[in-house]
Amino acid sequence: MSKTQFQQKLLRIFFTLATFILLSAITANAQQFSLYNSRTLYDSFENPSQRAYQVDTSKRIAFNFFIPTISFNTTFSGPAESAFKKLIYNGLFNGRDLVLGQNRKNTLTLNSNNYIAMLRILKSVKKYQEIGVSWQIRSDTRAEVTNEVFAVFDDYRIFNGNSVDDLFNVNAYNQNYHQFSLSYRQNPTKRLAIGAKFSVLSGISYSNLKVSKSDIEIDELADIMEVSLAGSLRSSFKFNKFQNEMLKPNFKNPGLSVTASASYKLRDGWFIMGNLKDVGFIKWNKDSYQYDFDTGKMIINNASNESADERLADSIDKNISALSKNKSYASVLNGKAELLINKNFGNYRPNLILSKSVYYKGGDIALVNNFHVKQYVFTGLANYNTNGFLQLGGQFMIKKPNVEFYGGSDHFIKSIEFFKNSLKNQSTYPSGYTGVSFYLGFAVKFGRVMEHSANATQIPGFTKNPNGGFLKRLVKKKD
Repeated sequence: MSKTQFQQKLLRIFFTLATFILLSAITANAQQFSLYNSRTLYDSFENPSQRAYQVDTSKRIAFNFFIPTISFNTTFSGPAESAFKKLIYNGLFNGRDLVLGQNRKNTLTLNSNNYIAMLRILKSVKKYQEIGVSWQIRSDTRAEVTNEVFAVFDDYRIFNGNSVDDLFNVNAYNQNYHQFSLSYRQNPTKRLAIGAKFSVLSGISYSNLKVSKSDIEIDELADIMEVSLAGSLRSSFKFNKFQNEMLKPNFKNPGLSVTASASYKLRDGWFIMGNLKDVGFIKWNKDSYQYDFDTGKMIINNASNESADERLADSIDKNISALSKNKSYASVLNGKAELLINKNFGNYRPNLILSKSVYYKGGDIALVNNFHVKQYVFTGLANYNTNGFLQLGGQFMIKKPNVEFYGGSDHFIKSIEFFKNSLKNQSTYPSGYTGVSFYLGFAVKFGRVMEHSANATQIPGFTKNPNGGFLKRLVKKKD
């Protein structure tokens, strides 16, 4: 077996689990801060105290006609940023450019939040009561990976003659699920609004990998490597037995979540909204898997014949799989605690948003700048993420009383940078994190216009109907 083949075999062994977790979400909870306080149909479901209707002009029923509101958001940040860019743009990687031996970590996130269906009804003009149902497919992924893990992708011999502890320590999770929701909002007073969203969940897949202890020792002269791994893995399925049927809602992995929201308008024009969003859990069934593994020292002799090396290499997978057991367990959702502060200055309507994950790491401080020009809204976003980077986004929206269309990106500049660099070969790239994000949505309102009684163009009992109305029936002769 050649050095290249041996290196590829080594990578396959150690990163089978981690790679699946990192990549599974690409085909699968992004937050579109630019849509907060927009009074769109999307906003009314994400922030349930928000109104989706403009009384006296909006029609009663809002629907997206099963045209999905899609969103995708991914970022990579950390000390390996420059090397990571060379890898994704040119397929090349130089691990010797990385700082090694300090266990410095990089963060990768991939999130998606797609509304397949949204239906909302203005139940009553009095207290602005709205009720709605929705169906979402959501995905949430986060991984922390050391510089040393990326260095091994280049050349494992970088560590020749050294014993490196905690090289392969990885902390990563991925969760995908369906969310079926019922939401309700009203205004108890003219200034106070409250809302809630109750959801039933159907889990699609779940994986949580923690490598808490690892060691690698390489003797290039003897062509021998000693590797050990210890940690835990929870997964709702075997990685080599993923089935498309798992994507369909079946409630074999049921769950519940709740969102509570409230907003208040102050007398001097300030608007405040708070959310406790998507706090809940999923109960994964008894056929799910749990691994608590400690491989001990595994000796890989590259000088041996291929069949012997194959058996020894595969023994790592076998060692871990042999310790698997079926077990039911619960996972929590990536719930958020949020606060929005707003004050309008004519056509300029800024929002300051603070968002923090309840159970997991991560938070955001975002300033959303909305500029209204007739039925058009132009938005600029500046968002500082606690992973240590500033993201700049943009959005364009057409907002009419009964039609809305919008599209944008929370990483507008970085997304353009990514696609631009993907089309050409170059040796140097802009500094900073890597990010790609986009979202797109549409909704229409139909039915009769809901009006205040004082502004009503139709009075009940005097409108036309197939029987001629109340007065005509009163004077109509009997047959």
